[in-house]
Amino acid sequence: MLHPESRRAHALSSRGTFRLRIVVGLAIASLALTFGVHAPADAAPPPTLWLCSSAMTADPCDLPQDTTDLLTGRVTNPLPVTAAQRSVDCFYVYGTATNTLSLNAPLVAAPEIKSGAELQSARFNSMCRIFAPVYRQISLPGLVAVNLGATTEPVAIAYRDVLAAWNNYLTHANMGRGVVFIGHSQGTFLLRKLIREQVDPNPVVRARLAGAILLGGNVKTAPGRTVGGDFNNIPICTRHGQYGCVTAYSTNIVYPPLSLLGNSSLDIVSLRFGLPMGPNYQVACTDPAVLSGSRRPVGITVPSKPYAPGAIAIALGYTTFPEAWPTSSSTWTIGRGRGVGRCEEVNGYRQYHIRMVVPQQINEAPLFDLHALDINFGLDRLVAIASQQAASWHAHSH
Repeated sequence: MLHPESRRAHALSSRGTFRLRIVVGLAIASLALTFGVHAPADAAPPPTLWLCSSAMTADPCDLPQDTTDLLTGRVTNPLPVTAAQRSVDCFYVYGTATNTLSLNAPLVAAPEIKSGAELQSARFNSMCRIFAPVYRQISLPGLVAVNLGATTEPVAIAYRDVLAAWNNYLTHANMGRGVVFIGHSQGTFLLRKLIREQVDPNPVVRARLAGAILLGGNVKTAPGRTVGGDFNNIPICTRHGQYGCVTAYSTNIVYPPLSLLGNSSLDIVSLRFGLPMGPNYQVACTDPAVLSGSRRPVGITVPSKPYAPGAIAIALGYTTFPEAWPTSSSTWTIGRGRGVGRCEEVNGYRQYHIRMVVPQQINEAPLFDLHALDINFGLDRLVAIASQQAASWHAHSH
């Protein structure tokens, strides 16, 4: 059971040894790995390999939507949505998921990559056609090398693949349809760069933007403004029903004393990706309760089947340790806990702070806060925001 604020420090201390072992173990493993051979950054990207697309008969984004709520016991089994009912497309770029030991992942739809798509994007298939490219993403050891300043080549390789996939999609599949971008973590950093360079300055392409959900990746604005950081024309979302804007935040349950997320002045990752950072910018935090029009407490919604083995599976398991990962006989499970939140700036970090009103065991990772569950805490609320943006875009574009 999640402890109240007054007892939380004691609970965190009792789990300190377990947490320290995980953090130190991952750090040592990452730094000790021998980096593999990879293609030079200036080489032409290979042909796009789709993880999910409308041309595929089955992919990780095609999960059914039947769901069991562990709090209420309610089981829902909605009818499948046809392609004709999906008025827009979603362009999804997954976060760091690869188990590879080289700087960049191979161009392979590995099991852990498929699990990432199921976890974060498959819930959106009720409102959009999902296009998700496989890309040579930066591995965990690669991110260590990049952030230590040893090389930026892995960033260039990953971005070239995503850019090539976006151009492939625009040329062969978009056909003037609206687009909702979805990204998390490394996926958000890459989409910030893509939207900044390819969408924001181009009025024709920008007109197709229904919305963007960019979580866990330090989206920037000018202080006190909705633009002026990553984007000059595309604002962050501020009100219910708004479309053509960006939903962006990182989550926490305990206010972080030190974090990689939420403070523009400490955002080395953005620097390595060639994106804005520093004291002249602020990290965006948009309130999903305001944008969705619903302030009801929300839970954690996840696929019921286990995540493919690897570092991300360990991180996800840690979030609910010593309790088991939420699961049921349905395709999806909503955990028994419920929480409410709001954007707050504490200790210099601007994040979406969650307060659990129905307890559930939730653990954070040092430096990353509740990063592993940014999307899945209130996942259906994000789907509702995207659905509203799709409807608004369609109404104003036809």
